Amino acid sequence: MPIFPWFQSAKDSDGESRLQARLLDMLADGQRMFGSTISILTSGGDPESIRETIYETDRRINEDEQLLRRELVVHGVAHGTSSLPMLLVLMSLAKDAERIGDYAKNVLDLARHRGRLTDQDAATVALLGGEASDLLQRGATLFRDQDEDGARAFLEEEAAFRRRCDERIEEWIEDEASNRAVACLCVRYAKRVAGHAGNVVSSVCMPLDKLDFHPGSGGGDED
Repeated sequence: MPIFPWFQSAKDSDGESRLQARLLDMLADGQRMFGSTISILTSGGDPESIRETIYETDRRINEDEQLLRRELVVHGVAHGTSSLPMLLVLMSLAKDAERIGDYAKNVLDLARHRGRLTDQDAATVALLGGEASDLLQRGATLFRDQDEDGARAFLEEEAAFRRRCDERIEEWIEDEASNRAVACLCVRYAKRVAGHAGNVVSSVCMPLDKLDFHPGSGGGDED
């Protein structure tokens, strides 16, 4: 049984809506961070021009995660065991949202190695990074709307995207004539951002024990 019917039936719907909104804020910040860093890297722009904004946004995500944790504890104390499944889910999803900011910072760190990317590889990274950012944005909308049918379709699309990333990485690794390390890392980060988006969306249509292990997720995939 999916978790978030609790949002519709809970005694404190306003409180739970605030918890949901805080998580959505984290996802939106992460999506902007990742899109910006992929763009600056693949375009050859100056990473220093966005570094302060990226790190300020990351600090906000971290602060939101800490606030959400405290709010979850208070909510759990006030409403008892009936709210436990929802609280466990939000705690898990908050970590998914927080990790996206870390991947964005990793991409920014790679920007100083832009010269290692051929124009063709930069175009591929831009395409896959853009798709990952779009998946994250659409995933947040599905989570907000609690769209079960849309969530199931999304998980299939997200799994297919991650397979495409793996295929591209494998192709580049097998090319012994070129150093594709920067490109491989960027595509790996795009894959992981999509995976975290999938974890968030899985909460809409999967039971608690299946979070991070939804069909096609490759549960246990390391960050």
